[in-house]
Amino acid sequence: MRQIKAQLGMAVVLAAILGASATAAPAGAAGVLVLDHGKVRSYDDQAVPSGGATGWVASLAGSGCSTCTSQRTASAAARRSDRVKAAIRRALAASQIDQAQASAYRATYSGAVGLRSRLGLTGKRELGYVVDTIRTLAKSGRLSAARMPALFLMLQRNREWWGSKGAPGSGARVRFGKSLLIFQYYPGHGLQIQPLANFGAANGYWYANKNKSLRTLVDELVSIRVSRSSFTTWEYYFHFGGGSPPWMSGMAQATAVQALTRASTRLSDPTLLAVAREGLGAFEQRTPVGARVPAGSGAWYALYSFSPSLEVLNGMLQSLIGLQTYATLTGDRRGAALFEQGDRIARLRIGSYDTGAWSLYSRSGSHPGAEANLNYHTLNRDFARRLCKLTTADPYCTAADNFSRYLSEDPSLTPFGPAPAPARAGRGVSFSFTLSKVGRVGISVSAGGRTYLSTSAGFSRGKRYFRWVPPRLKSERTYDYRLFARDLAGNTSSESGTIRVKPVAKPR
Repeated sequence: MRQIKAQLGMAVVLAAILGASATAAPAGAAGVLVLDHGKVRSYDDQAVPSGGATGWVASLAGSGCSTCTSQRTASAAARRSDRVKAAIRRALAASQIDQAQASAYRATYSGAVGLRSRLGLTGKRELGYVVDTIRTLAKSGRLSAARMPALFLMLQRNREWWGSKGAPGSGARVRFGKSLLIFQYYPGHGLQIQPLANFGAANGYWYANKNKSLRTLVDELVSIRVSRSSFTTWEYYFHFGGGSPPWMSGMAQATAVQALTRASTRLSDPTLLAVAREGLGAFEQRTPVGARVPAGSGAWYALYSFSPSLEVLNGMLQSLIGLQTYATLTGDRRGAALFEQGDRIARLRIGSYDTGAWSLYSRSGSHPGAEANLNYHTLNRDFARRLCKLTTADPYCTAADNFSRYLSEDPSLTPFGPAPAPARAGRGVSFSFTLSKVGRVGISVSAGGRTYLSTSAGFSRGKRYFRWVPPRLKSERTYDYRLFARDLAGNTSSESGTIRVKPVAKPR
């Protein structure tokens, strides 16, 4: 089960936020907290798909930060030399920012540093993480003028929140005043700009024909875009899964290109299309700068720029859907070529994510990874179904049909071994079984109206077992046992039998 829990972290928010926006109008609303004039209100935004991010957040909360000690050491040095203010001065001297921006950035930074020293433990930790991130980027020379709008906006929003409020719920989505930009709370990492959630919301406004909201949100997103090598992107600024900030996501990038292209068409604004076109470079640049992982005559598009070997199926499929939307609406051969290069590899590999009873969340090279949780399995199905409609390609259509069927098929629970072998009282005996797909398996052992064992545990597919130590008896006894399984979709199956237990052997 550790692999299954880990996968919740590695899909980053990134998958389920898109569940509705990639294929149809959002079916459910997400609760969003809004801080306005010192007061917090909550409302359900129909454009923001519900669910999905909490698994990633839960994993992050316990994942820790492998580089935090060195980061704190670096931030202490940065405080002595004030690298942040030095970066602002350099950007101003190079005319990359104007005097008003420089003054605003300095005020935000100084205000946040002063506030941190007055906060309690939680606020000091959360705001401090954002401050230290900016200091570390400044020390390494990566606090560029292009990154300043996003980073200092994030710092200001954290300053506003922690200066007046305590910690929201883990994974809470937060907005400020009349702004529609979404920040997400990751415990220990403060409020972070969430690119995928924002562009998923933009897709939601597009579907709902809420053009005023669409205009507001895409304008805000364009204002915090970052130039990364030769392309435009929206970065993530916290440690995650072995990656250090700043990093980018192929899935979020494709969704950005998709949403901006749609918005450009709906709002008759060619400048938005120009920004979308600038984002295509992420699929031409290799990781860790971009999302491209060359593969034969095509390419795989990485979910995380820092992890090219982790091949996450839902991230790849949504990347293709986003690129296909762009190519169809614009007729741009560059976008079509990028879709075709990824499509070529996805068709070859999608079958390897089919276990015969469920779908895999990811693969790493030639090694199969963990099975998808229910949310990601459904995304695998939905995205494969969408690509089936777009391309009529058999690999996508077959996967969509299989993944859909698995949602209603009962798990297979097959005992193996000596069924079980006759046991000896006081000695352990194993109830071995083969499970067809990820789920929860339970066992009960009883005799004479009394239950001697009743327990359950989560298991991934494969050969598994429960171990039980029969009570010490003076005579032989037969026990009834029952194994029962429930998969992630709620389908069930069971197997039952008897086990003969011999008494404790007499000493010679």
